[in-house]
Amino acid sequence: MNPSLCHRLLLLLIVSILVISKVGYAGRFNIQKDPQSYVLEKLKSHDIVFLGTTHRRRPILKFLSDLVPYLHESGVTHLGLEICSDQQDRIDSFLQTGSGLRNIALHFQIECPEYRNILNTIRGLGQVKRPAILALDLPKSIYHGEINRDKWMASCIAKVFHRNPNAKVLVVVGNLHVLKKIEWEDKVPNPHGFVRSYLNKLTPYRRMFSIGQCIDEKPDECDFTREFSSIGAPVPVDCDRRFDGWNIGIMATVAAKPSEIWELLDGIIVY
Repeated sequence: MNPSLCHRLLLLLIVSILVISKVGYAGRFNIQKDPQSYVLEKLKSHDIVFLGTTHRRRPILKFLSDLVPYLHESGVTHLGLEICSDQQDRIDSFLQTGSGLRNIALHFQIECPEYRNILNTIRGLGQVKRPAILALDLPKSIYHGEINRDKWMASCIAKVFHRNPNAKVLVVVGNLHVLKKIEWEDKVPNPHGFVRSYLNKLTPYRRMFSIGQCIDEKPDECDFTREFSSIGAPVPVDCDRRFDGWNIGIMATVAAKPSEIWELLDGIIVY
Protein backbone atom coordinates (compact mmCIF):
# COMPACT_ATOMS: atom_id res chain seq x y z
CA MET A 1 0.00 0.00 0.00
CA ASN A 2 1.14 3.52 -0.77
CA PRO A 3 2.93 4.92 2.35
CA SER A 4 1.20 8.25 1.88
CA LEU A 5 -2.18 6.54 1.79
CA CYS A 6 -1.31 4.51 4.91
CA HIS A 7 -0.40 7.70 6.72
CA ARG A 8 -3.71 9.35 5.77
CA LEU A 9 -5.71 6.30 6.81
CA LEU A 10 -3.93 6.14 10.16
CA LEU A 11 -4.58 9.82 10.76
CA LEU A 12 -8.24 9.36 9.84
CA LEU A 13 -8.51 6.42 12.25
CA ILE A 14 -7.03 8.43 15.13
CA VAL A 15 -9.37 11.36 14.51
CA SER A 16 -12.36 9.01 14.29
CA ILE A 17 -11.45 7.35 17.58
CA LEU A 18 -11.19 10.71 19.30
CA VAL A 19 -14.54 11.89 17.95
CA ILE A 20 -16.31 8.62 18.75
CA SER A 21 -14.83 8.52 22.24
CA LYS A 22 -16.12 11.99 23.05
CA VAL A 23 -19.59 11.21 21.69
CA GLY A 24 -19.66 7.83 23.39
CA TYR A 25 -18.39 9.30 26.63
CA ALA A 26 -21.52 11.36 27.16
CA GLY A 27 -23.80 8.41 26.52
CA ARG A 28 -21.68 6.01 28.50
CA PHE A 29 -21.80 8.11 31.66
CA ASN A 30 -25.28 9.58 31.14
CA ILE A 31 -24.23 13.23 31.12
CA GLN A 32 -26.72 14.51 28.57
CA LYS A 33 -28.83 16.24 31.22
CA ASP A 34 -28.00 19.69 32.55
CA PRO A 35 -27.50 20.00 36.34
CA GLN A 36 -30.66 22.01 36.92
CA SER A 37 -32.89 19.44 35.23
CA TYR A 38 -30.98 16.68 37.01
CA VAL A 39 -31.71 18.09 40.48
CA LEU A 40 -35.34 18.93 39.67
CA GLU A 41 -35.96 15.40 38.38
CA LYS A 42 -34.51 13.88 41.54
CA LEU A 43 -36.77 16.13 43.61
CA LYS A 44 -39.84 14.89 41.78
CA SER A 45 -39.12 11.28 42.76
CA HIS A 46 -37.77 11.76 46.31
CA ASP A 47 -38.98 13.25 49.59
CA ILE A 48 -35.56 14.69 50.50
CA VAL A 49 -32.73 15.64 48.15
CA PHE A 50 -29.40 16.60 49.70
CA LEU A 51 -27.30 18.96 47.60
CA GLY A 52 -23.75 19.22 48.89
CA THR A 53 -21.65 22.33 48.37
CA THR A 54 -18.11 23.56 48.61
CA HIS A 55 -18.60 26.82 50.45
CA ARG A 56 -18.14 30.25 48.86
CA ARG A 57 -17.63 28.99 45.30
CA ARG A 58 -19.35 31.39 42.90
CA PRO A 59 -20.33 28.82 40.22
CA ILE A 60 -22.08 26.68 42.83
CA LEU A 61 -23.83 29.66 44.44
CA LYS A 62 -24.98 30.93 41.03
CA PHE A 63 -26.30 27.47 40.23
CA LEU A 64 -28.28 27.48 43.49
CA SER A 65 -29.62 30.97 42.89
CA ASP A 66 -30.74 30.01 39.37
CA LEU A 67 -32.30 26.78 40.67
CA VAL A 68 -34.48 28.34 43.38
CA PRO A 69 -37.21 29.83 41.11
CA TYR A 70 -37.94 26.38 39.66
CA LEU A 71 -38.21 24.39 42.89
CA HIS A 72 -41.99 24.74 43.01
CA GLU A 73 -42.20 22.83 39.69
CA SER A 74 -40.88 19.74 41.51
CA GLY A 75 -43.22 20.23 44.47
CA VAL A 76 -40.59 21.47 46.93
CA THR A 77 -42.21 22.77 50.10
CA HIS A 78 -39.07 23.48 52.17
CA LEU A 79 -35.50 24.57 51.47
CA GLY A 80 -33.05 23.73 54.24
CA LEU A 81 -29.93 25.88 54.53
CA GLU A 82 -26.76 25.60 56.63
CA ILE A 83 -27.67 28.57 58.80
CA CYS A 84 -27.88 28.34 62.60
CA SER A 85 -31.45 27.62 63.63
CA ASP A 86 -31.46 30.51 66.10
CA GLN A 87 -31.59 32.76 63.01
CA GLN A 88 -34.98 31.40 61.92
CA ASP A 89 -36.96 34.37 63.24
CA ARG A 90 -34.68 36.81 61.39
CA ILE A 91 -35.06 34.85 58.17
CA ASP A 92 -38.85 34.77 58.52
CA SER A 93 -38.89 38.51 59.21
CA PHE A 94 -36.79 39.24 56.13
CA LEU A 95 -39.02 37.11 53.90
CA GLN A 96 -42.11 38.90 55.20
CA THR A 97 -40.84 42.49 55.19
CA GLY A 98 -37.90 42.56 52.78
CA SER A 99 -35.69 44.22 55.37
CA GLY A 100 -33.09 42.87 57.77
CA LEU A 101 -31.08 40.71 55.37
CA ARG A 102 -27.82 41.95 56.90
CA ASN A 103 -29.08 41.06 60.36
CA ILE A 104 -29.13 37.35 59.52
CA ALA A 105 -25.95 35.91 61.00
CA LEU A 106 -24.08 33.56 58.66
CA HIS A 107 -21.12 31.38 59.53
CA PHE A 108 -17.88 32.87 58.24
CA GLN A 109 -17.40 29.83 55.98
CA ILE A 110 -20.53 30.66 53.97
CA GLU A 111 -20.67 34.45 54.45
CA CYS A 112 -20.50 36.18 51.05
CA PRO A 113 -22.75 38.39 48.88
CA GLU A 114 -23.62 35.46 46.61
CA TYR A 115 -25.04 33.44 49.50
CA ARG A 116 -27.18 36.33 50.67
CA ASN A 117 -28.34 36.75 47.08
CA ILE A 118 -29.95 33.31 47.35
CA LEU A 119 -32.10 34.65 50.20
CA ASN A 120 -32.89 37.70 48.08
CA THR A 121 -33.94 35.48 45.20
CA ILE A 122 -36.25 33.53 47.48
CA ARG A 123 -37.73 36.76 48.84
CA GLY A 124 -38.48 37.86 45.26
CA LEU A 125 -40.63 34.85 44.52
CA GLY A 126 -44.37 35.01 44.96
CA GLN A 127 -45.95 33.24 47.92
CA VAL A 128 -47.08 30.35 45.73
CA LYS A 129 -43.62 29.66 44.36
CA ARG A 130 -41.64 30.38 47.53
CA PRO A 131 -40.53 27.36 49.60
CA ALA A 132 -40.40 27.69 53.36
CA ILE A 133 -36.82 28.33 54.48
CA LEU A 134 -35.37 26.17 57.23
CA ALA A 135 -32.35 27.32 59.22
CA LEU A 136 -30.95 23.87 59.99
CA ASP A 137 -27.59 24.25 61.66
CA LEU A 138 -26.74 23.88 65.33
CA PRO A 139 -26.66 27.24 67.18
CA LYS A 140 -23.13 28.28 68.07
CA SER A 141 -24.13 28.62 71.72
CA ILE A 142 -24.41 24.82 72.02
CA TYR A 143 -21.57 23.79 69.68
CA HIS A 144 -19.84 22.01 72.53
CA GLY A 145 -22.92 20.27 73.89
CA GLU A 146 -23.89 16.61 73.65
CA ILE A 147 -25.55 16.83 70.23
CA ASN A 148 -23.51 17.19 67.03
CA ARG A 149 -24.37 19.35 64.03
CA ASP A 150 -25.49 16.52 61.75
CA LYS A 151 -27.83 15.06 64.33
CA TRP A 152 -29.29 18.50 65.02
CA MET A 153 -29.91 19.15 61.33
CA ALA A 154 -31.52 15.74 60.96
CA SER A 155 -33.88 16.48 63.85
CA CYS A 156 -34.89 19.80 62.26
CA ILE A 157 -35.73 18.04 58.99
CA ALA A 158 -37.60 15.25 60.77
CA LYS A 159 -39.84 17.81 62.50
CA VAL A 160 -40.98 19.06 59.08
CA PHE A 161 -42.32 15.62 58.17
CA HIS A 162 -43.92 15.15 61.57
CA ARG A 163 -45.89 18.34 60.94
CA ASN A 164 -46.45 17.74 57.21
CA PRO A 165 -46.14 14.14 55.99
CA ASN A 166 -46.47 15.34 52.39
CA ALA A 167 -43.50 17.72 52.59
CA LYS A 168 -40.69 17.70 50.03
CA VAL A 169 -37.34 19.14 51.12
CA LEU A 170 -34.20 20.28 49.32
CA VAL A 171 -31.29 20.39 51.79
CA VAL A 172 -28.28 22.54 50.81
CA VAL A 173 -25.33 21.94 53.13
CA GLY A 174 -21.61 21.19 52.92
CA ASN A 175 -20.58 18.12 50.94
CA LEU A 176 -19.57 16.02 53.94
CA HIS A 177 -22.99 16.48 55.55
CA VAL A 178 -24.79 14.83 52.62
CA LEU A 179 -22.87 11.54 52.66
CA LYS A 180 -24.99 8.41 52.89
CA LYS A 181 -22.54 6.63 55.19
CA ILE A 182 -18.90 6.60 56.18
CA GLU A 183 -16.53 4.26 57.93
CA TRP A 184 -14.19 6.32 60.06
CA GLU A 185 -10.59 5.29 60.55
CA ASP A 186 -9.93 3.62 63.90
CA LYS A 187 -7.90 6.62 65.09
CA VAL A 188 -10.90 8.99 64.97
CA PRO A 189 -11.78 9.65 68.65
CA ASN A 190 -15.45 10.61 68.37
CA PRO A 191 -16.94 9.11 65.21
CA HIS A 192 -20.38 10.41 64.31
CA GLY A 193 -23.00 9.89 61.65
CA PHE A 194 -24.26 12.28 59.01
CA VAL A 195 -27.59 13.99 58.43
CA ARG A 196 -28.89 11.18 56.25
CA SER A 197 -27.82 8.36 58.54
CA TYR A 198 -29.64 10.00 61.46
CA LEU A 199 -32.73 10.59 59.30
CA ASN A 200 -32.83 6.91 58.42
CA LYS A 201 -33.79 6.35 62.05
CA LEU A 202 -35.88 9.49 62.61
CA THR A 203 -37.93 9.31 59.40
CA PRO A 204 -37.76 5.73 58.10
CA TYR A 205 -39.18 4.97 54.64
CA ARG A 206 -38.53 8.48 53.33
CA ARG A 207 -37.06 8.49 49.82
CA MET A 208 -33.72 10.30 49.96
CA PHE A 209 -31.09 11.18 47.35
CA SER A 210 -27.62 12.63 48.04
CA ILE A 211 -25.81 14.76 45.43
CA GLY A 212 -22.26 15.99 45.96
CA GLN A 213 -20.65 18.83 44.00
CA CYS A 214 -17.00 18.76 42.95
CA ILE A 215 -15.24 22.00 42.09
CA ASP A 216 -11.56 22.93 41.98
CA GLU A 217 -10.53 19.43 43.04
CA LYS A 218 -7.05 18.12 42.22
CA PRO A 219 -7.17 15.74 39.23
CA ASP A 220 -4.70 13.39 40.91
CA GLU A 221 -7.07 13.10 43.90
CA CYS A 222 -10.41 13.19 42.09
CA ASP A 223 -11.08 10.85 39.18
CA PHE A 224 -14.32 12.71 38.39
CA THR A 225 -12.50 16.02 38.02
CA ARG A 226 -9.83 14.39 35.87
CA GLU A 227 -12.36 12.80 33.53
CA PHE A 228 -15.18 15.36 33.34
CA SER A 229 -13.90 18.88 34.10
CA SER A 230 -12.54 19.33 30.57
CA ILE A 231 -16.08 19.18 29.15
CA GLY A 232 -16.38 22.88 29.99
CA ALA A 233 -19.76 22.79 31.71
CA PRO A 234 -21.07 21.25 34.95
CA VAL A 235 -21.65 17.53 34.49
CA PRO A 236 -24.25 15.57 36.55
CA VAL A 237 -23.92 11.80 36.81
CA ASP A 238 -25.55 9.10 38.88
CA CYS A 239 -23.14 7.20 41.11
CA ASP A 240 -23.22 3.48 40.45
CA ARG A 241 -20.92 0.54 39.85
CA ARG A 242 -19.61 2.06 36.60
CA PHE A 243 -17.37 4.07 38.90
CA ASP A 244 -16.07 1.24 41.08
CA GLY A 245 -12.62 2.18 42.31
CA TRP A 246 -12.98 5.88 41.44
CA ASN A 247 -11.82 8.44 44.01
CA ILE A 248 -13.61 11.70 44.76
CA GLY A 249 -11.66 14.76 45.87
CA ILE A 250 -13.99 15.80 48.69
CA MET A 251 -12.88 12.69 50.60
CA ALA A 252 -9.13 13.20 50.09
CA THR A 253 -8.51 14.76 53.52
CA VAL A 254 -11.20 12.87 55.47
CA ALA A 255 -10.01 10.29 58.00
CA ALA A 256 -12.24 7.58 56.58
CA LYS A 257 -11.70 4.05 55.38
CA PRO A 258 -11.96 3.55 51.59
CA SER A 259 -15.51 3.32 50.26
CA GLU A 260 -16.96 3.03 46.79
CA ILE A 261 -18.49 6.25 45.46
CA TRP A 262 -21.98 4.73 45.27
CA GLU A 263 -21.76 3.93 48.98
CA LEU A 264 -21.10 7.61 49.72
CA LEU A 265 -23.35 9.45 47.27
CA ASP A 266 -26.19 8.86 44.82
CA GLY A 267 -25.08 11.51 42.35
CA ILE A 268 -22.38 14.08 41.60
CA ILE A 269 -22.19 17.39 39.77
CA VAL A 270 -18.66 18.03 38.49
CA TYR A 271 -17.58 21.58 37.63
